Amino acid sequence: MFRPFGFKIVTTTVLVAAAVLAAPSPAAASARIVVINGDGVGEGFNDPTPAAPVGRNTGATKGQQRLIAFQHAATLWGITLDSNVEIRVLAQFSPLGPNVLGSAGTTAVFSDFPGVVPGFPGAAFAGTWYHSALADKRAGVDLLALFGGSATDPDIVANFSSDFDFYLGLDNNHGAQIDLIAVVLHELGHGLGFANFVNEGTGANFAGQTDIYSQFTVDTTTNVVWAALTTNADRAASARRVDKIAWNGPSVTAAVPFVLEFGRPEINVTAPAPIAGAFRVGTASFGQPLGSPGIANSVVLGIDPIVAVTSPSPTDACSPLTNAAAVAGRIALVDRGTCTFVVKVKNAQNAGAIAVLVADNAAGDPPAGLGGVDPTITIPSVRITLALGNTIKARLAVPELVTVNVGVDVTQRAGAEPSGLAQVFATNPVQPGSSISHFDNIAFKNQLMEPAINADLTHELIPPADMTLPHMRDIGWFVDGNLDGTEDHTLIVGQCTTNEPNVMLSNGATLVDQARTWYRDCAIGAKNHGQFVSCVAHTANEANKSGLITGAQHGAVQQCAAQAR
Repeated sequence: MFRPFGFKIVTTTVLVAAAVLAAPSPAAASARIVVINGDGVGEGFNDPTPAAPVGRNTGATKGQQRLIAFQHAATLWGITLDSNVEIRVLAQFSPLGPNVLGSAGTTAVFSDFPGVVPGFPGAAFAGTWYHSALADKRAGVDLLALFGGSATDPDIVANFSSDFDFYLGLDNNHGAQIDLIAVVLHELGHGLGFANFVNEGTGANFAGQTDIYSQFTVDTTTNVVWAALTTNADRAASARRVDKIAWNGPSVTAAVPFVLEFGRPEINVTAPAPIAGAFRVGTASFGQPLGSPGIANSVVLGIDPIVAVTSPSPTDACSPLTNAAAVAGRIALVDRGTCTFVVKVKNAQNAGAIAVLVADNAAGDPPAGLGGVDPTITIPSVRITLALGNTIKARLAVPELVTVNVGVDVTQRAGAEPSGLAQVFATNPVQPGSSISHFDNIAFKNQLMEPAINADLTHELIPPADMTLPHMRDIGWFVDGNLDGTEDHTLIVGQCTTNEPNVMLSNGATLVDQARTWYRDCAIGAKNHGQFVSCVAHTANEANKSGLITGAQHGAVQQCAAQAR
């Protein structure tokens, strides 16, 4: 394939309506992100349904509120990243079905590009695909336009579900609703670079070439990064190695101790010896959280009547258990299927179970979590794989005593390898669209770039809350506050240049990233420049008192706030 210094794949069949700028906040956006409304009349962003203001979102219609929320998320990304090239996002709402909140991806990929503008670094790896917006940032120019496209071509295409009643406020006070801003932040993250271009099912690289994400995706069974794997079969096999695929980029690795907490959820089978071992579990959103030393006891298979449609299996726990005397004071094993998880666990609790194992009814690893809400459930419950469930059942049928401990391993961080690398989401079988191109869903604190949007997510992208921005730093979104193409090693914001080194703070964030977060937060609600500067000064002063930043760092942060316009 001939590449003069880059090769592009461009989406050309797009219908564009009005474009609106995600406006920067004071002392903030170095990346200018433009949102392009791709919806038709009366739909999505153009939905005329009247809406009352909610959570600082003042839109008068449902469509306006969707657009304001989307712009807010785009602005959060714009404040966080640096690029001298405009990033254009074509977005729309469509019916996506019951389980899909949204999707987004780059419209073009580039490789082997130089720094077109003097001073800009170009690609860091040869023969490696880069997402369009990231390639532009490193080249210093709009590569789509340079290669014969238009300066109005989008870098990212995003599609969001019109089937969900999203929370459209800007304050993250979403209650039981799904927060649209969190979903948009997640999907834009994919478009900006949090995704590979590998078909995990076949192991095939896109157009026969590796990508920037794969340069940092490592198989810990071999300690080889995916970019160095030479065959499709090797990549396909690696994608299925649950708990063995990690991210070895230095920024994320440095963030792990500040973000991920000790306490890996698991079931430890202690007897009989032939099946003993620690196994990963999916945790429940209801009931007692898992703890340490955990709940240890023998396992009893929960039995209930077969009731035609409502409880067709004697072990699905969709009806009150008939062997309560055996279950009482023990750990109940029941099967997934027919009824909700909360019904199963509540029936086991009513029978006296002290914990519940829900065995999956389909092959797959790792086990997903247990969803649902029931405040009357007070015991812990977890999901285990079909394979482990069958193994335990076979021993119980002998009969043989099976004892387990359900809890957390406090010696290991949830979402990290024992070596300290952050895990990525490897599944067997692979889950197209989810496998590998996410942080592992076992991570805790829950991360923005996990495969599902968790209710406890903030709008933060930096440590100690989140590792998304460190990931972007690893793939090449370097700090460049003055947009000269050279990485900043001091606190620089726009025209404000200081001599204060951009060091990592005691919370795992760098000084630049922490300062930008303060600037962003203070810009919200500030009626004028004076209020903004006063807020930054107060925030930095409190951080100085707590020991997070030094006096000199406080002065530099306040200096750049004062010079912002």
